[in-house]
Amino acid sequence: MSTATVIESPPATAPPGTPVAVYACLASPAFRDSALRGVEDFVRRHGWVPVETFIDIAEFASSADERPERAKALALAARGKAKGVVAPGYSMLWRGPEEHAEIADWQGRTGAWVSSPWNTAEVAARLGALRPVRAAP
Repeated sequence: MSTATVIESPPATAPPGTPVAVYACLASPAFRDSALRGVEDFVRRHGWVPVETFIDIAEFASSADERPERAKALALAARGKAKGVVAPGYSMLWRGPEEHAEIADWQGRTGAWVSSPWNTAEVAARLGALRPVRAAP
């Protein structure tokens, strides 16, 4: 069982200048600008540097095998070219406990983090839902 915590707001470990990969899984290319607008603003507010943007066009519940750009974003961080991956929402990076465990394992191996403008500790606190995200047993 992995207990790696998904970092929701990493400003202490991700100072300005930190390189990040941007990832999104969209149902249609028509959603690209609207989906990434919030991510780009979030990255800019933190002073992070987007190294590359990866976009899969796939159904929401598609498996990781059907989202090859996701693998590329994770690999970029695994190679040390980015310190983390920023996505519009965590659900774009994992769907279900197996993919969540995969992300937690990836974090443990790489030291990389994930963040999202819609899944930050600040947003969670406002919604009364502040809790660490952990891999399923």
